[in-house]
Amino acid sequence: MVRKKVKLAFIENNTERRVSYRKRQKRFLTKARELNTLCDVELATFVNSPYHNEHEVFPNHEAATGIFTKFIDLPEEKKSKDMKTLEKTRKDNHEKDREN
Repeated sequence: MVRKKVKLAFIENNTERRVSYRKRQKRFLTKARELNTLCDVELATFVNSPYHNEHEVFPNHEAATGIFTKFIDLPEEKKSKDMKTLEKTRKDNHEKDREN
């Protein structure tokens, strides 16, 4: 089933924009939970809302702090081993396009 192309535009109505944001945030956190469960990976998210003073943390504040601290304490070569920057992704995609 093919979806229609979504027209990306700024939502002028503040209420509609807030509702849209809440839906996207809820879907994002659902995907984070699914990745955490299905792929058995350590995952932490921090979402700062423009509409609320409180921020959303997954799985919880203590666990997220532990995961972030563990990542920060890793040596640089381990951090960057599997990490991809936007430039590296573009370069890899460009090389794939050349091969095809």
